[in-house]
Amino acid sequence: MRNTLFLLALLLTLPAFAQPGKHDVVYLKNGSVLKGKILMFDPGHSVKLKTRDNNVWVFEMNQVDSIARPIKVSTPIKTGYYNLTEFGVLAGNTNNVKSAPFTLMNVNNWQFANGFAAGIGVGVHFFNETYLPVVADFRYFIRKHGPLPFVSLQAGYSIPLGGDYTQTYYAYDIMVRPGIWPNPNPTEQDISARGGFLVNPSVGFQSQISESLALTFGIGYSYLRHRYGKDELYKLDVDYNRLSLKIGLQFK
Repeated sequence: MRNTLFLLALLLTLPAFAQPGKHDVVYLKNGSVLKGKILMFDPGHSVKLKTRDNNVWVFEMNQVDSIARPIKVSTPIKTGYYNLTEFGVLAGNTNNVKSAPFTLMNVNNWQFANGFAAGIGVGVHFFNETYLPVVADFRYFIRKHGPLPFVSLQAGYSIPLGGDYTQTYYAYDIMVRPGIWPNPNPTEQDISARGGFLVNPSVGFQSQISESLALTFGIGYSYLRHRYGKDELYKLDVDYNRLSLKIGLQFK
């Protein structure tokens, strides 16, 4: 769990390192070059610059050869097909055997110009058993330029890929300990996984790394119902209410 959260935090810093040239640059006629943030610019008179060492400089414009400022790229939302691969954890009760199972999802969506996107996804969940979730994915991007906050909803069905659920129960046996309920000797039995419904609403943001690659981060609520059965008469439902933490890479 701790290593996964560290990886999430590390990947969220990637856009910061992927965007060079964030500083204003003042080129002086004496050959000096100063980098920092322009606090005031009065064309024809002076420029005030705060350098990266927190010193503040004021230059008359007759001392300045040229000024370069970073271009703020505002990438509009692009319509068309994209592929998104998300991975993360479904954090829950620390007393549970699987307190933060790993989740992986690959989504194929179509982006519309109005900010909506829709498609289908398939992935894997690692609980006590391994599941193959198949979902419909819906997203709405609140902004159309720059960093893109979004709301999303995934809903579908988890298909079990194998494994049994071990249930412990106590039976009443008057012949073993008369007058005592329950029988102090527990009984265990394995019941097979049969899959179940899932829904995962979330909020997040998308940060563009390049024209065709973006980084996403999402946090939400994940509800999963896993069904088990031994025969037609014996059935069991186990509900999981989890906090979903996911990061993803989007390719267009």
